[in-house]
Amino acid sequence: MSFVQLDFYSRTLGFDCQLNVVLPEEKQGVGFIPVPRQGKHPVLYLLHGTSGDHTDWERWTSVERYAAKRGLAVVMPAGQLSSYSNMAHGENFFDYIAYEVPEIVKDAFPISDAREDTFIGGLSMGSYGALKIALTLPENYAAAGALSSGNHAYHPERFNQGLTGFANMSQVSDVTKADQDKGIFAQNVMELRFKLCWDWERGKSVLNTSEDWEWLAKRDISEGRPLPKIYHAIGTEDHNYQEATRARKFFESLEGNPFNYEYHEAPGQHNWEFWDEWVEKFINWLPVSL
Repeated sequence: MSFVQLDFYSRTLGFDCQLNVVLPEEKQGVGFIPVPRQGKHPVLYLLHGTSGDHTDWERWTSVERYAAKRGLAVVMPAGQLSSYSNMAHGENFFDYIAYEVPEIVKDAFPISDAREDTFIGGLSMGSYGALKIALTLPENYAAAGALSSGNHAYHPERFNQGLTGFANMSQVSDVTKADQDKGIFAQNVMELRFKLCWDWERGKSVLNTSEDWEWLAKRDISEGRPLPKIYHAIGTEDHNYQEATRARKFFESLEGNPFNYEYHEAPGQHNWEFWDEWVEKFINWLPVSL
């Protein structure tokens, strides 16, 4: 595989950006034989999670090796702490990832623009962004994957109901003062993100908007749009397990499984050991034409 670090000016964001790309090669060095392919490559856009950047997947997993076995290009952009949204108080990261990044990489590299060759996935915040993009533009993506997350549009609802996971920490006897402080800090950070991304304040909801997976999925079905296949995996010890379970129930409630939704859970936490294992499974699941 070729590894490319691309620096370029984003017209959407108005500043210089970086992304990483791995591309299949016909020959490889000692220890690996890649899948040869003629013409343009199918592509997976792979999004990072909270606190991450465009280097995460390459640094912490063997995604390059997994992709090589499928003859698959992988594009890894940076979305900062945007929730992959057009931020109310920030930049238009949804437009950047969904529209500009594909244009940039398809102009620069031999990457297919066919729907059947185009996939998107991510972890945590990135999985929310991946499904939001795929369900906003279902005519562009054949499949999407979500690791370790559910529908982040429900996060503000948890805060509105006092179900943040932090609110009752002071009532738990074995939680230290340091842990309480961390919880309060995390809660404040989350509220700030909601404000920056969605102009959220207590009592406000982003459900039934373009930020909501479920609203987008139901819209796509009602409009008769082409529907991407969806892959979903979560660790049973992950702090997002309840959120993922709620998302699973939604997709499984849709008559006829229109998204060919596939759900997996296994022992695991919100960490790179889980994501390294399951990004390989996700890549092997993708409907890549060999």
